[in-house]
Amino acid sequence: MDPAVGDYDFIIRVIQYLDLRYNIRFFIGSRDFDILYRWWEKRIPETMIRESLDRVVERRRRLKKPLDRFSVFSGEVRRNYQSFLSLGIGRQRTEPDIDRGTFAAFLAGYPPALEFMRKDFEAYSRGLLQGKAPDPEPLRDKLLAHFQDDDELKAKTAWFLKNLAPQLRRPEIERTYRLNYLLGKFAIPPLD
Repeated sequence: MDPAVGDYDFIIRVIQYLDLRYNIRFFIGSRDFDILYRWWEKRIPETMIRESLDRVVERRRRLKKPLDRFSVFSGEVRRNYQSFLSLGIGRQRTEPDIDRGTFAAFLAGYPPALEFMRKDFEAYSRGLLQGKAPDPEPLRDKLLAHFQDDDELKAKTAWFLKNLAPQLRRPEIERTYRLNYLLGKFAIPPLD
């Protein structure tokens, strides 16, 4: 897992994965948030978490059991992570830097809805190719500002916030959700 991925980014990506892949949505209470936060603290790779979620969803749907909280997934994630560590893989593994080719592929199939940002993404990509670490914050800000009044994004965000425990409904979590939703929707490579 990329150590630069923030806790809210990580948590929201996991929640969005269940929503987008399986249409699974449930109230995220403080216990669920704590489970997700512990996964982030342990730096469990997102691919491992997704694989664990996939297995649990398949198994529970086959058995017709509900999927209504993250504790349902905890055991599978824990077992997979322990296996991962016992093989010694986790101790020496480092995640690669941003794949510069990913941005080239993104630009080659550039989404028309983002035409207003084409030059910004091209400049960002050039910076990556030159080995610089361009600041992604202006891209994030411009993307969020452009889609601020988007009805689909408003509806998704409202649903997400409604399903969070009240103490978790903070502006930074809302911003992170909105940004991750747009990054996923347009297949924008990570801006880290």
